[in-house]
Amino acid sequence: MKILIVDDEEHIRKTFQMILAEWGHQVFDAPDAGSALKILENIACQVVITDLKMPGVSGEELVRLIREQFPSTEVVVITGYASVESAVCVMKYGARDFLIKPLNLEHVHIVLSKIEEHLSLTKENQSLREQVSTLNTIVSERYGLDGIIGKSKAMQNVFRMITSVAPLDSTVLISGETGTGKELVARTIHYNSRRKLRPIITVDCGVLSETLLESELFGHEKGAFTGAYKGRMGLFEQADGGTIFLDEVANASPAVQKKLLRVIQEKTFERLGGETTRKTNVRIIAATNQDLSQRVKDGTLRTDLYYRLNVIPIYLPPLREREEDIPTLVRYFLDKFTHQMGREPLQISPESMEQFISYPWPGNIREVINIMERIAIVTVGNMVKKAPLDKNLSPEVTFSPLAGLEAPLKEQIKDIERPYLVEALKLYRGSIKDVSKKTGLSPRTIYRKMKHYGLDKRNFKK
Repeated sequence: MKILIVDDEEHIRKTFQMILAEWGHQVFDAPDAGSALKILENIACQVVITDLKMPGVSGEELVRLIREQFPSTEVVVITGYASVESAVCVMKYGARDFLIKPLNLEHVHIVLSKIEEHLSLTKENQSLREQVSTLNTIVSERYGLDGIIGKSKAMQNVFRMITSVAPLDSTVLISGETGTGKELVARTIHYNSRRKLRPIITVDCGVLSETLLESELFGHEKGAFTGAYKGRMGLFEQADGGTIFLDEVANASPAVQKKLLRVIQEKTFERLGGETTRKTNVRIIAATNQDLSQRVKDGTLRTDLYYRLNVIPIYLPPLREREEDIPTLVRYFLDKFTHQMGREPLQISPESMEQFISYPWPGNIREVINIMERIAIVTVGNMVKKAPLDKNLSPEVTFSPLAGLEAPLKEQIKDIERPYLVEALKLYRGSIKDVSKKTGLSPRTIYRKMKHYGLDKRNFKK
């Protein structure tokens, strides 16, 4: 630390200098209050040690001036036995501690160590406050309404719904095709609610088995199933006070649906294999890319759970239903990626923009992001002259069941299936979850076919 010694007796200043320098501190000294204040104007000292009784401006007055002019500087006063009461009085003006003459070196060391620890904690707290402020700014920018792009009438309706439901605790059901931004809307609702300082946790109900999903959501007790060597908190406990986002909720098993219904209605549950009833305080936001009313008719979704989830429905239209938003989205993401890569902004030819607008965008916003990143990487020059669109996922193919009978059926299937799977993996950058949603194949089937065709999802993440 940088320490300033203020005392009219030179031998005391020199003694302090010698001892404190040995302890690793940088020491400055001043014979009076005026000199001390001049030093503090030029040197940011963490600590001032000053005598109470000095000619001219007294130590008491110096303490007051330091607290006014240099509030981050800590002050320790030196006093004799007869004036301890005065030292205590000075502490009311802001002195951190006092030392009694004759000085006890061990006491001096203790006082300085406490100040050093206090300054360290203050610095750490300030750093944490700055980090929190930065994170809040990032969250506000990312999950504010400005983070969702769209000027179409359909999206304006979505914005109004988000603004209306965010302050509430009601259950929300977000529906829309894959890639329309359902999770972004869920997070925007959460971060604009009173729960924003608590976590939002996403659970994909379509990729976990019944037991694993139940354990993930509600936790489990030791011995609840093979491999459960100890108890574990579920996400409804971890997200207490926050939000649970249930993606593809219709894929949950009947047993899990029953427990979800109870959580929504009663705010209570038991861990898997447990008997203790636990309370939870979470908001549930669910999402689906399916027609849930049809799932109810099919008997795969509980009617009572459907109505409990569908309290506030929000529908996200596919991009092909809001063509007026496509130029804005294309321009936004292309500028974003060129900026990240340190490139000059790219111009888009009228022909290319027309292609973007007329393209059906089966992958919706996610596909826009994917293609704009690709354009930012591969475009030579400053003009996008041709739109590199993935038309292979929605080909206009006339298929004749009698064509190519000279080849075995397995070879025919392989010739169709492998390129289809490759294109799907390219579009969704190796995300098995997204490929599963798009193709209707289970993740297990996709992994099996990838192994059969020698495909590695890591090769599609670029």
